Amino acid sequence: MAENNEKRNERMSPEEREKKRQERLDRKLERAQRDDMGVVSKKTLDSSDFIRLFGTTDYMLNLIRRNMGRKGQIDITRAARYLTEVERIKEELNTLNAEMCRELGADYTPPQGYDNPFDEEFREPDSDAAQRSANSGSAG
Repeated sequence: MAENNEKRNERMSPEEREKKRQERLDRKLERAQRDDMGVVSKKTLDSSDFIRLFGTTDYMLNLIRRNMGRKGQIDITRAARYLTEVERIKEELNTLNAEMCRELGADYTPPQGYDNPFDEEFREPDSDAAQRSANSGSAG
């Protein structure tokens, strides 16, 4: 074990560093080709935080779904609470993205399975406006 620590502390030659860098790049390319992988282009420093948070959340959701209800693992009620909270956060992020696009005058196309909360067809009708519309339609 001490041998490994000594080896780690030794400085690598430029050739060794380049070889390690190329090995990491090759592993990334292999993973990117898998069907269960996604590739994200980092445009801001925030992206790294989101990627790390998402990776942890994805891993934990997988564990929770596999272990909920099993004796000694996670209680179904607690698992449901976590799953519900994750759904709420996803909806909140979708709304935030739509708000930012609206503020910047950009079109927002939500991910599959989500609606743009500011599109007229998806917005809940204002109860007063809906009532006025119903009343004016029945008057004629």
